[in-house]
Amino acid sequence: MLYRAKEIGRNVLHYDTHLEMCSNRTVCIENCKKIQEYNDIRIVVQTGELVLEVWGDQLKADIRTPECLMIHGRIQSITFTPKGTK
Repeated sequence: MLYRAKEIGRNVLHYDTHLEMCSNRTVCIENCKKIQEYNDIRIVVQTGELVLEVWGDQLKADIRTPECLMIHGRIQSITFTPKGTK
């Protein structure tokens, strides 16, 4: 019961990570906490419960809002890892 209430609260308060992609050129990541690593081939972003690795070529990050990050370039892959897992 408590788990279900927690999940409903996360959805209502929009704490879950939300990704939106346009082809392989742009990805929008909502509910970002911080950028852990940034260069032109790899960008590592920490969200609430995930660490996302975006791999590609000529990657550039553009912050649209305090919680939303737009990544532009030639995106080759995105890896999702639960926070705290190596």
